[in-house]
Amino acid sequence: MIKKILSAIIILFTNFVFAQEYKINKITKSDFEEKRYKLDSTANAVVDYSIGDTYFEAAGNDYQIVTITKTRIKILTKEAYGYATIKIPLYRKQSSREMLTVSNAYTYNLVNGEVEKTKLSSNGEFLEKLEGNHYIASFTMPNVKEGSIIEYTTKVSSPYFTFIPEWYFQFNIPVKYSEFTLKMPQSLYFYKYVKGTEKISQFTVGDTYIFKARNVPALKEEGFVTNINNYRSSVAHAFTGYKSANGTLNIFEGSWEDVIKTINKRETFGGYLKNNDFEMEFVNSLISDKSTNDQKIKAIVDFVKNNFNWNQNIGIEAEQSLKEIFKTKTGNAAEINFLTIALLRSAKIQAFPVILATRSKGISYIPHSGAFNNVIIGVEEAGKVSLYDATDKFAGKDILPAHNLNWIGKMVRNDGTSKDVSLEPQIESRYNATAYLDLNVEEGSVSGIVRKNYNNYEAYFYRRQYHKFTNDKIAEKLAETHNIQVDSININNMNDVEQNIEEFLKLKKEHSFDKIGDKIYLSPAFIFTMEENPFKLEKRTYPIDFLYPNKNNYTITFNIPDGYVVDFVPQNKKISTATGSVSAKWVVNQDAKRVQIKWNLDYNAAYVDPKEYQDIKIVFEELVKFMGEKVVLKKI
Repeated sequence: MIKKILSAIIILFTNFVFAQEYKINKITKSDFEEKRYKLDSTANAVVDYSIGDTYFEAAGNDYQIVTITKTRIKILTKEAYGYATIKIPLYRKQSSREMLTVSNAYTYNLVNGEVEKTKLSSNGEFLEKLEGNHYIASFTMPNVKEGSIIEYTTKVSSPYFTFIPEWYFQFNIPVKYSEFTLKMPQSLYFYKYVKGTEKISQFTVGDTYIFKARNVPALKEEGFVTNINNYRSSVAHAFTGYKSANGTLNIFEGSWEDVIKTINKRETFGGYLKNNDFEMEFVNSLISDKSTNDQKIKAIVDFVKNNFNWNQNIGIEAEQSLKEIFKTKTGNAAEINFLTIALLRSAKIQAFPVILATRSKGISYIPHSGAFNNVIIGVEEAGKVSLYDATDKFAGKDILPAHNLNWIGKMVRNDGTSKDVSLEPQIESRYNATAYLDLNVEEGSVSGIVRKNYNNYEAYFYRRQYHKFTNDKIAEKLAETHNIQVDSININNMNDVEQNIEEFLKLKKEHSFDKIGDKIYLSPAFIFTMEENPFKLEKRTYPIDFLYPNKNNYTITFNIPDGYVVDFVPQNKKISTATGSVSAKWVVNQDAKRVQIKWNLDYNAAYVDPKEYQDIKIVFEELVKFMGEKVVLKKI
């Protein structure tokens, strides 16, 4: 068994050829001759080299892990000034802290034919807390201009020696050369995973492992992506075990099953739920008038959502007891959802924790307990799992906060076994907008009524955006977004998550059409016009993430002013990807009194394979083209 496990561990480095060491040359005047990167003329900056060295140092009975990174970047245009601010993630928990030092940090410029360098000042460093124990340390290189070259060395010392930092070979800008060297103690064992589509050369010399890549193209990010780092070429490692002083192998995370069992054995996870039974009298008071399981579940989840507050910290372990949670009415994500699970179980509901990685954390392709950072609730009935998250007052059955919508979660049963649960939303969401509009030919304005209806995720995100706003404030935001005047607004069901959001607007839009000679030119989409295609890449290698299946339907009715008739309308059209994952359709109807334009844009799947990218681009190109056409009215 041990032999099988070891064969899968990162002792799979089998290439014993060592490549010639990369030489870092001193910056000279010739380095400033490159005005554009020859392999990508669109690049606004390029990484000359990024060289990392990770090794372990003895620290008492344990180790600390040290990563030194040397980087040189050429700033080709002013659009790349953002790369002069370097951000380093750090993890700090009480006295156990990752520490950063920055050295040899200079900005080089060519001034009057000579190389001039400016040193980074130590007072230019900042530390920002992200969430929980996660921080970002940042520093900004000085005197950066078009054509500057920046160079710096960072050193991160970490007491968390079981976490080897992931090394990225690919960035949003091209990389000429990237190298990562890892020297490991013989007593520690790690899995390795190389991801991405770029060629990574691997070498081994004794206990040192070397990874190299040259001429790595930029991974250009555009919208509709979960976490771009899921697809960035990199090498990641996960701790799987160790060899004790007597030579005994301790392998405890050889598979996902082992990982789940390890997590479930923790007193702050599986043990926490086993030791927290509620008195039936209390639970019965919540569900006494409920006859179905759905009603009981809703009553319990609503009780927690309405009486307890999430402290905005995520995690998979509880830090306080249920008695403390009941007293403070506050808890982290694990505590709030563990509380809900305990209540549900006392009501004889089959409820279990579902552990997952949030979208910002990204997906781990190798088994290790650090792959997960949040907990939600899974309720299993007749082989079907429904998902809940009691931390969010606007979430509901199978309507989860967006940060949890990340591929696959693991539902953990009491015995430590698990079941894969898809976090991809399956229920369809809808957004409907209907407008009835009148034209004022003399003013050049359009006025009328717009009715909108939002359900499921569409309603969820509306509530998340506007729940703290008054109607007047919402009207102000809509007026700013659409460049309109909102005369009145009415919103129904803002606080009832079981109902659709209904929004009614009475509005006026100035300068909303062109009048040339005896003709009026109207945009068929009115205020809902899409002016450009959001998909612009020549090629996309990562999936398109629409977050949830969604149908968007619009109906715009223009009443024809007296003395005018229809002269031209766009042609009807229907277009779809080959699989039907994305589709659009528009239909224009007319009579003597009105022109009605109906169109829809449907995302029929939450995630779409990048093989369909070109088809999706075409759908949006055609839709933008339609919206750029005009409905033409002619005076008679």
